[in-house]
Amino acid sequence: MIAAATVGAVVGITGPASAGAGDTSTTFTPTLTRIPGQNCAAIINASLMPQPRPGEFAVKVAITRTGESCSAFRIFVQWKNVDTGATGGQSDRVDENGVLEQPDGVITGMGMGPGRGRVEATIDTTDESYPQRRDQEHLPGRVMTILN
Repeated sequence: MIAAATVGAVVGITGPASAGAGDTSTTFTPTLTRIPGQNCAAIINASLMPQPRPGEFAVKVAITRTGESCSAFRIFVQWKNVDTGATGGQSDRVDENGVLEQPDGVITGMGMGPGRGRVEATIDTTDESYPQRRDQEHLPGRVMTILN
């Protein structure tokens, strides 16, 4: 059931073509993930949002989930500045209803920010287990952009 829902969702998504090595974008490829619960899955669509300070970004996410008795999970945005080698990221909780626990569905902070240059970012998902969170089965969303 999850596979069928995921395939159907992927076929139904329209968006920019896959970015090549030199391409830049402000939209992540969709993140497709299983989430804890009975036949639970989610599609995470995300885009970069510029911030007032140079070299920083935020990520606006929209989450569509399916399944029964789904549990909370975590979304993790990781970034790497390809020019400087700096890395960082941020993890945020998505509640049982599929709502990101950030105002307006926007993840801000991202550590100190990647700084100016070419930046690769990915979206991954984990469960809520403690102390060691486990990766969820997923296809990560990706974006490559240039921050000024």
